[in-house]
Amino acid sequence: MRRAIVSSLSVILLTLTLSATARAQYKPWPSPLPGEPRWGDYDEGHVWHAADWWWENHADWVRAHHPEWWGDFEGRVWHPAWWWWENQPAWCRLHHPEWWGDSYNGAWYPAAWWWDLQHDWCALNHPEWWGAVSNGAWYPAGWWWLFQPAWVQSNYPDWWGEVYEGVWYPAGWWWQSYPDWCRLNHPEWWGDFDDNHMWRPADWWWAHDPAWVRANHPTWWGDFDEHHVWHSDTWWHQKDPTWVAQHHPEWQGDYDNNHVWRDVNWWAVKDPEQALAKHPDWKLREASQTSHVAAQQALSRHYQDQVYKVQHQYSEQQQAMQTRHQQETEALQRKQDTELQSLERRQPEAANHEQQVRTLETQHTQEFTALNNRHMQEEQTASRQHFTQMRTLQTAHAGRVQQLEQRNTTRNQTFSRAPSRGGGEAERGGGGGGGEKKR
Repeated sequence: MRRAIVSSLSVILLTLTLSATARAQYKPWPSPLPGEPRWGDYDEGHVWHAADWWWENHADWVRAHHPEWWGDFEGRVWHPAWWWWENQPAWCRLHHPEWWGDSYNGAWYPAAWWWDLQHDWCALNHPEWWGAVSNGAWYPAGWWWLFQPAWVQSNYPDWWGEVYEGVWYPAGWWWQSYPDWCRLNHPEWWGDFDDNHMWRPADWWWAHDPAWVRANHPTWWGDFDEHHVWHSDTWWHQKDPTWVAQHHPEWQGDYDNNHVWRDVNWWAVKDPEQALAKHPDWKLREASQTSHVAAQQALSRHYQDQVYKVQHQYSEQQQAMQTRHQQETEALQRKQDTELQSLERRQPEAANHEQQVRTLETQHTQEFTALNNRHMQEEQTASRQHFTQMRTLQTAHAGRVQQLEQRNTTRNQTFSRAPSRGGGEAERGGGGGGGEKKR
């Protein structure tokens, strides 16, 4: 059972009770505190427009030039990421985990805001917010992959992610949105869900709970550099293979057809036949089984997290409907009271006054009935949608389990057809075992 992984500093920020240790990690806050980012750009006539204007009028241009302007549409109105995180956090966790950020004084701010104001805190608490500085401004990994992909491939191959419909999304979004595709195509995108139901990549886990990683994901090979930033074995082989040979001989692997170094665990899942042909001394069956067990556990956690998020979103929806119904009921009651008072003032002595009152009361009863019926229909519709979502999740999970077992069976058949050979494999160990790199 995973123990709760909650950043103590995040809790401190939300509760506004700074401990001495946390304060020591902070630089002094500027005064006044800068507000939310002012995303926008100039058009061809040198007229400045905010991000919502660009998204509403030139969405393709934004995707091509400013992938860091995170946000989405509500109907036809575009709102930035902080609006969504403050108004529909469950929806954000479910649909946009790539909108990196955190809360301060109850307000959500994106990663660039945090990196500008609290760089050291970010490095310590959010190593999964991949990005770097260009011309004095911090940009997330999606921006770098769009404009300088060769630089990223050369310097940060562990900024895992792919492009979808013209926009680069990090591994967390892919694992949450298309886990089957990730499992089949990118087993090297290591990560898992924390107890806050957020997918975190391996570097976050190694920084926050290395003991848990060693116990649950021993095949997440990697180590910390001189800045105490964790990198995967692929990154290390690309940057300094000599250091790897000296400090981590247990990281067995080879280069794939694209000349990217992959460890034995990747080969066992992705291309066991080629690995068997080139490296018969590798214990590929054992590596495959270890990866399979980890995949089973990750699949189960993914299902549990999806169920939690759908349930939480439904609960928020129910609460919003109740609040709206109460407000509409109170507004209708005020309107009806005003109408009755107006009738009383106009002609209280009229011969047909009582009839007018009864007619008005009947009308009011009908209005309340219509309001309550509409509310009931909304609740029933939401309940049916929720039931359908839960059933869809359950069916999809069953299909994923079946596919996972079928692929494991296929790999085992591949290993069974291979001739029995001798040779051993160096004992595999978890990343970080060698300590921080010393230059």
